[in-house]
Amino acid sequence: MLAVALGGCASMPGDEPVAAQDEAAAQAVEVDVAVDEAALAEEDDVAGMPIEAAEPALRSSRLALAEARGEIDAAMADIRMAEARGLLQPEAKTWLQQAREAVDAGDATQARKLAGEAGRRARVALNGYYADMAQQRVARLRNEHSGSMSSAQRMRLDAVESALRAGQSEVALMLVNALVDEVAPGATFEPPASSGGKVSQVTVREGDTLSAIAARPEVYGNADLWPLLLKANRGKFLRVDALPVGIVLVVDRNATQEEIDRALALAR
Repeated sequence: MLAVALGGCASMPGDEPVAAQDEAAAQAVEVDVAVDEAALAEEDDVAGMPIEAAEPALRSSRLALAEARGEIDAAMADIRMAEARGLLQPEAKTWLQQAREAVDAGDATQARKLAGEAGRRARVALNGYYADMAQQRVARLRNEHSGSMSSAQRMRLDAVESALRAGQSEVALMLVNALVDEVAPGATFEPPASSGGKVSQVTVREGDTLSAIAARPEVYGNADLWPLLLKANRGKFLRVDALPVGIVLVVDRNATQEEIDRALALAR
């Protein structure tokens, strides 16, 4: 009777944990199998993705390096143009060499940054050179030929000065050269940069500051020498932090060592 009663029970005491353990173990096996299958599928995907992604990435890298080489060539052209006009560019050439080394190392971003700065430095020197040449011609026409110029020619001369104020120095030079050919054919002018690429005057462009101008290689090559510019151009502007665009600043080329030392002390 007891046996029958016991036999009618779903399980014997102590059997339930064993059954639960077996069921849990089975579920764990199923989970492990599912995880293994997912891992295998993921490995297949990962194995395929780099191959599929490698070609676009490689093409993108090659394109970036090609663009960097193009910017290096453009900067080199600007540097050669500047040096052909006596505007020596040792720092820009150093940056350009570093840009080439960055390309060789596969670093297109750094190469483009260095090439861009080298080209910018050369263009700044060229723009200053063109502005000085244009201003020189404008002054000659204003002072010596204004009376013989027609009203249309005087308007064109005004346009040259507007281009200078807008920082379009190369355009201004082209315009004033055409005017000089009409009004004073055969006129000669001294190059503004005749001493180691250094200029004796500079035209203020949009965003210029005294320290930025002093830092230009064709001016002083040192931002801390801005007090020399301030001293040489007193009365031309009211605030040193708001230079009028288009005014021509004199660059003192005869400063004594004592004046230079005082300027550096004041700046610092």
